[in-house]
Parts: sequence; structure tokens; C-alpha cells
Amino acid sequence: MMLHRLGFGGRLLAIMLLVMLAAVTLGVGVAYVVRSDRPDAQPQLPLPEQAAAIVALIEATPASGHATVLKAVNSDTLAVSVQGMRPTVDTQSRRLIAVEWLVSQYVEAAPGREVIATADLSARGLRMPFVSLNPYDFDRQPPLRIAIALLGGNWIVFESRGAIGRRVFGLPVGFWIGVLGALVGVAAILAVMREARPLKRLADAVTRFSQGAEPVPVPQEGAPEVKALIGAVNDMQARIAGLIRGRTILIGAVSHDIKTFVTRLRLRIEAIPDDEGRAKAIRDLDDMTAIIDDALALGRGAQPPERREHVDLSALVASDIAHRDCSRVTSDTTMRGIRALVDGDPVALRRLVANLVDNAVRFAETSRVTVIGTADSVFLTVDDDGPGIPEAHRTIVFEPFYRADPSRSRATGGSGLGLAISKQIVEAHGGRIAAEASPLGGARLMVTLPAARRSS
Repeated sequence: MMLHRLGFGGRLLAIMLLVMLAAVTLGVGVAYVVRSDRPDAQPQLPLPEQAAAIVALIEATPASGHATVLKAVNSDTLAVSVQGMRPTVDTQSRRLIAVEWLVSQYVEAAPGREVIATADLSARGLRMPFVSLNPYDFDRQPPLRIAIALLGGNWIVFESRGAIGRRVFGLPVGFWIGVLGALVGVAAILAVMREARPLKRLADAVTRFSQGAEPVPVPQEGAPEVKALIGAVNDMQARIAGLIRGRTILIGAVSHDIKTFVTRLRLRIEAIPDDEGRAKAIRDLDDMTAIIDDALALGRGAQPPERREHVDLSALVASDIAHRDCSRVTSDTTMRGIRALVDGDPVALRRLVANLVDNAVRFAETSRVTVIGTADSVFLTVDDDGPGIPEAHRTIVFEPFYRADPSRSRATGGSGLGLAISKQIVEAHGGRIAAEASPLGGARLMVTLPAARRSS
């Protein structure tokens, strides 16, 4: 239960302490395995003790039985032989005084008893002699050769074959140290990942909320401060979503009331006897209505699509161009093996296409709309040969009420909300929009939307 009261930093510290404790326990366990069971707890080497026992056995056995004894004591790690001449020490070997002294402590003292211990430094390319009495080091020492004088004048020679240290289940102790260390490391990584999992869920939820403005509640788990953070983010999502909904309701209510008055004004305008004055008044009311519609669309643009269905973006483009009855707009559709299907609101996507094409037709003589469908994305590109968008304005052009013409005349531009609405529609569908220079000489507006998921 104490773990539940620890903070995130405290939990990570506890994991580190547990790893250190496991490492210390592992070291103590290995030391217990490789140390001697003798009461005096003196460290012993397997080879010297073995050599002393074999010397005693050879000297107690008649010469006719030496071959049988040698056959019994030879192994994969130790070669034992009896020879009549005193071994010589060549230039590739070095006498090991410490090992000679250690072996002599095990062998029964006798007149003329001599011990010669050498290490073959050339076997592993070692230039510096290294011989340690530490049992842990025997898996990395050069081959040893120990010759002991027998009472009868012969010499018994012991040569190590590979590692002569202790083994556990037939494998060197170092192997098990590595295995257990790896297991401890994996356990530590899993523990840290478990503590960080709530933060990952929180990051994923915030990303989804930023794309659709729909709250994504996250379970409150983990350390106390992580739980507090998740709770604060959940509350923030709910408040932001409420503000967006309130803004949409407010804009809808205001627009409804204004349209009521606009309708009344239109009825009264019909009574104006002057035809020219009546036409101007009607145009003003139409412009006012268009601004109100754009403002309402901008307010709803941040909301996620009310309904989602497979929408063929190329079909929307073709329908929009056909209804314009305008020869200045051409379309080019490229399907890379599949249709340009988008999972979204058909009304919002139709408005997106209309806004982008309107923007191109308003400022250019020639426009081209291109749709490219791939397995993962659908690309909608609108090029024109108009004045283009200055590089410094290619980001702010998507802000509400941005107008390239500072006079704000509707004869030279719209309400300044078209591209802002387009950006909100694109982002509500999980896509992105950008402005660049067009190969036609004007502006290029590029939209990237995720392709609709297709059933297998």
C-alpha cells in the first residue's frame, strides 16, 4: 500500500533502489556459489586442490597402474600426464610464483618436492602477464601449466583446457550473471513503462481532442500527481468542449434572429419604387446574409463532423465545377488503384471544395483542381494564375477575416472567412491545409485528408 502513496519521482527512485538491491543480492549469490565450503572460508582454486589429490593418488599407486589413474582424472578442462624429465620454461611462457606457492600449500611436503607453474601468454595474444588468485577471474586467464615433482623422480604435469573455474549447470558463472542481470534490467524497464503508461494515454487523448474537439476521458491511474494531472486535463477538455458548444449555439441564435430581420427588410425593400436603389439594397442584404452564413460556419467548423460516411472527393469536385458553368476551372483526378474516398461529413466537405474553388475563381483567370487518391491519404490541390499569396502571409491567410485587399470591399474579395472555415473543416477531419506558390504563377492551396478505411 505504501507504493500508492509514493509520487511519480518516488516510484522511479524505488525502482532504481530495487534494481540495485537485486544486483547486490545477485553478487552475493554468485559469491556463495563459487566460494569454498571449508570452515575457514579460505578461497580455493579447483586446480591446486585437484592437483594435490592426484599427486597423492599417483604416488600411492604402483607404476603399472599410473595409466589407469591418468585416464580417470583427465577431463575436458584438465589434462594430466607423467613424464621423466624436468619441464623447461620457454620464452613464450612465464613462471607464476604466486601459483607455485599456492599449489605447494596443498601438496604434501617432501624433500626435493618442486613445483613449476607457467602461463602460456602467446595462446591468447597476451603481452602483459596476468595471473589472478581471484576465483572470478579464471574464465579469462591464459592457459596454465603446473608441473610437480614426484617422489620417484618423475614429474606430473597438469595443463588447463579452457576455463577452470566453477560452473553452474555446465555453464560459466559469468553467463548466469549476464542472464540474471538482463532479467533484472527487463523487469526494471517493464516497471518504468508501467508507471509511464498513464502519461502515454494522456498524450494520446490530448492529441485526439486537439483534432476533433470532442472530450476523450482518461482513466485516473498512476502516481498521485499523475492522477491529479489526468483529472485536470479531463476537466479542461470538458470546459473547452462546453465553450465551443456554447459559442456555436450563440452564433446560431444570433444568426437566426438577424436573418429574421433581414427577411423583414427584404419584404420592405420590395416596396421601393426605384429599381436601381432596390437592386443595391437587395445586394447589400445578400452580402449580409453571406457574412452571417460564413460566421455560423466558422463557429461550427471546430466541431467534429456530426455524421461520417464515405465521401468521394473527386465526385464533389466534379459536381462543384459542373454547377459553376465556368470554363476557367478544370479538374484533374488521379486514382492510384483506388477511389479518393474520405470518411467525413459530406456537407462540410462540399463547403470545403466550394470555398477553395471560390477563392481561386475570384482572383484568377485560370484555375485547376487536382485530386489524388492513395491507400493512406487523399490530396486535394487548387492552383491558379492569380496574384498569389506572399510568402509572409501563407500562414495568416487561414486566420478569420484575413483579406489581401485592406479596403475590405466585397468586389475584390469575400468576407475573409472562407479559408478560415476551410482550415477548420480540414482539421476537424484529421487533415491539414497549406498555401504555396503555384506552377501556374499564382497560389496553390493543398489539402491532405486521411483516406477512408476500407473493409477487407
